[in-house]
Amino acid sequence: MRIVKKFRPDQDNISRFIAVLGNGLVILTSNKQMARPDFFILAHSFIQDYIEEGFFKKEELLIKTLEECGFSTVGGQIGGLLGDQKKSHETAEVLANSAKQWQAGDEVARSEVGWAASEYTSTIREHLERLRNLIFPLLEQAISIDDEHALSAEIDKIVFEGGLKDGVEKYVKLIEMLEDELSDWR
Repeated sequence: MRIVKKFRPDQDNISRFIAVLGNGLVILTSNKQMARPDFFILAHSFIQDYIEEGFFKKEELLIKTLEECGFSTVGGQIGGLLGDQKKSHETAEVLANSAKQWQAGDEVARSEVGWAASEYTSTIREHLERLRNLIFPLLEQAISIDDEHALSAEIDKIVFEGGLKDGVEKYVKLIEMLEDELSDWR
């Protein structure tokens, strides 16, 4: 299915990012002297720009297509996907705000960063699984090849006009920066 291929690079980048964020969380909870709040602030910029403004915008097209095919956005697979997006956004905001408070000297906020990073990584992992195992198969059954081509063209518009218009390379470099910072922590 063409749509699955359109999402695969994003899913790979997000999985790599989640691994880095998870490693940052491990260091935060096991070696408190090494972890720094700016890592988590930078991670939030990836979440906001790449995941929310790019990836989730693409997902909105999938949701709209399934809704047009008669699927409800309340409950079920689509409702679960929307719930994951909402939880992801809320948790990301807690992560960013807590990291900024920690950076300003609030040591209590450090534990909130840990909670938010943990919650975020588990939410996005579940979200990617839901997409792979439920949404893509549902979409494949619900739309024709012509509809799939039209949907694919709409996804391309988001890439070139939307949140990813500056190129994916920028975000891959951001992941690499986070990986480099983690290597300095060890």
